[in-house]
Amino acid sequence: MTSSITSGRGPAAVHPHLPRFSQGVTGVLCLEAAVFGDRWAVAVAAALVAVALLAPRWSPVGWIFRQVARPAEDLEPAAPVRFAQWMALTLLCLAFALLVAGAETAGWAIVGLVSAVALFSAITGFCVGCRIYRILLLRTGASADSRRDLGLAGAGPWLVVLTAPGCARCEPVARSLEAIAAPREVTRVSLAERPGAARMPVSSVPAVLVVDPGGRLVAARAGRLDELMLRELVAVAAA
Repeated sequence: MTSSITSGRGPAAVHPHLPRFSQGVTGVLCLEAAVFGDRWAVAVAAALVAVALLAPRWSPVGWIFRQVARPAEDLEPAAPVRFAQWMALTLLCLAFALLVAGAETAGWAIVGLVSAVALFSAITGFCVGCRIYRILLLRTGASADSRRDLGLAGAGPWLVVLTAPGCARCEPVARSLEAIAAPREVTRVSLAERPGAARMPVSSVPAVLVVDPGGRLVAARAGRLDELMLRELVAVAAA
């Protein structure tokens, strides 16, 4: 069973429940630390996040998850998840440093914040750090021209299906889109080959994108990609 798909630059896509599971572990450890005043639990939480970031194959949390999780039909782009992990790691390291330095009020306040955000994300499925990642992309204009991230060349517009190795639904969705769009060409973009494609504003793959000739993202859909939705996206690309 695959919980993450690794490209040469690290995980390109992850099981959609793995981030929630990891956030739950982080949240519980930070809650325990705050309740019992155990600063070493903060260090353990930071270490687990660091291993998940720098050596995901050796992550104890990832290993436990792989033993209990069912294979996923959809996968989640890893870039927003990694951004959220870097945020958590930075805050936990800062909190531990403050606690060691004796600034306990500030340190425990940060630990409480991390615990609250992590548990909220784990329970609701709404990744706060992932949302911040996408807001920052929009504000910096990083996603204004998506042609480079998607590897698009030639004349547009483009109808793109975003995929990842190990994604059970990606191939069926891609084939259905190609059949509906014919004779229009459908461009397949794999997160494993184009890590920059994780910048697109979709929370899972497979996803279908419509990109205009200038590289502007006109439409992006993921999740329930039935025939009706695919036909609507083809119509948008043809407009």
